[in-house]
Amino acid sequence: MNGSGETSLRRQYKELFEAVSEPRMKLLFDTDFHKRDYYPLGDKAWDKAYQEREEVKKAMNKVYRYARQHMLFLEYGKEPLPDED
Repeated sequence: MNGSGETSLRRQYKELFEAVSEPRMKLLFDTDFHKRDYYPLGDKAWDKAYQEREEVKKAMNKVYRYARQHMLFLEYGKEPLPDED
C-alpha cells in the first residue's frame, strides 16, 4: 500500500497532540491577563488585547481539536504503540 504507515501516523498525531496541549494550557491557565495592565495604553488597548487573545485561543483550540480528533481516531481499539507502557 502507498502512504504513511499506521504506526508512524499514530506516533505523529500523538506527538502533535502533546505538542499543542501544553501551550494551550499555559495560555488558558498560566498566563496573567488583566485589564488593569492595559489602562496606561489608552481606552481601546484592553479591548484590542482581549480580542486578539480570543482569536489566538480560538486558533489554538482549533489545532488542539484537530490533533485530538485524529489521534483518537487512529488509537481507537488499538494496542499501545511499541515504545509505550
